[in-house]
Amino acid sequence: MQPSEIENMFYYEYWYFVKNLQEHIKDKNNQNKDQEEQQQQQASEYSSMKAPSMPKIPTMKAPSIKMPKM
Repeated sequence: MQPSEIENMFYYEYWYFVKNLQEHIKDKNNQNKDQEEQQQQQASEYSSMKAPSMPKIPTMKAPSIKMPKM
């Protein structure tokens, strides 16, 4: 809506216009809160999941061979 349209409104029209805007903003805020809660819940579920541990590979040591002196 253009500012000139708002200025030409009757008081009751303006009042309903503002009331509708308030309700719309409240609805959007509630939707945003719900989305944030869902994201936090998903993040907490994701962080609580632990990655499976990989089995350890046994280390093999090379045999020590002593060379004879010449």
